[in-house]
Amino acid sequence: MGKSDRNRCDASGRAFAGSQRQIQHYVNEQQSVLDGAISAALSLPLSISWASPLRSDRYREYKDSAFLRVLGLDRSGTELSRFWPRGGPVWDALGIVSGASQGVLLLEAKSHVPEISGTGCGAKADRSIRKIEASLAMTKLWLEASSEADWKGELYQTANRLAHLYFFREILHMDAWLVNVYFTADPHSPTSKAEWDMAVANVKGAMRISKIPFYADVYLPAIC
Repeated sequence: MGKSDRNRCDASGRAFAGSQRQIQHYVNEQQSVLDGAISAALSLPLSISWASPLRSDRYREYKDSAFLRVLGLDRSGTELSRFWPRGGPVWDALGIVSGASQGVLLLEAKSHVPEISGTGCGAKADRSIRKIEASLAMTKLWLEASSEADWKGELYQTANRLAHLYFFREILHMDAWLVNVYFTADPHSPTSKAEWDMAVANVKGAMRISKIPFYADVYLPAIC
């Protein structure tokens, strides 16, 4: 556990506040509520086995080849390295879907609007930048988004998550769903449903996306 993690989490890995604490709570203590909200938003009954962030795993979050491993997809590491450089998204939660629908669930969690924006793509190596640009371009084409939209700026975090949805669906040819969970009334930084609706609409407008397949926005009340 690094210094920044110690500032945000206790000795068990449990976060003190924010979206990290909220999603840890729902995955480990209110899974049925979380699963039901996701299934309803996707209009698809899903049986989800959460792979992270688990209490038994010290609430660990995964990225790069490790996130494939925890999803049972170790053999897809080569395809991922061709698609995206190291230092990719750190996933807030990951799930394995079984039953009538089978695949993986990728989840991002937010507790307040500023979490949506970031400092942009931080890749430095030319090879990494070219790889990212190529993958984002393919994702834009898949989503019928404008090629002129800036996906490497402050909305890069959203863009690279969408690219990974494309990776599963179009590169690995397997079912996958991407879900953004927005927590309302988080005591750390309260955000209303109306504020989230406006922020989400603004993001999609800026990214010039009209519709995202295999994707849902979910709104859940924050715990105290």
